[in-house]
Amino acid sequence: MATWNSPYGMACPGCDASLIAPNRSRYVSKYQVSHFWSCEGCGRQIEMVVDFRTNAASKASESGRPEAALLA
Repeated sequence: MATWNSPYGMACPGCDASLIAPNRSRYVSKYQVSHFWSCEGCGRQIEMVVDFRTNAASKASESGRPEAALLA
C-alpha cells in the first residue's frame, strides 16, 4: 500500500519519491474514482482507488487512507 506524505500527493512505494498528482483519473461509480500514478524515479505504475464512503468514515475516525495497488 502506498503511503501519503501530504493531502496533495503520495510517496512512491518503490523508491519513496514524491508524486504530486496522478497522470489520469477515471470515474468508476457514484462512490469511487481510480487515480493512475507513475513514478519518474523508478518507473512504477500505481492505481489508487478512492472510495468516498470509506474515506468519509476514515476522516471521522482519523484512521484510514485510500488503498493503492501496484500495476507493474
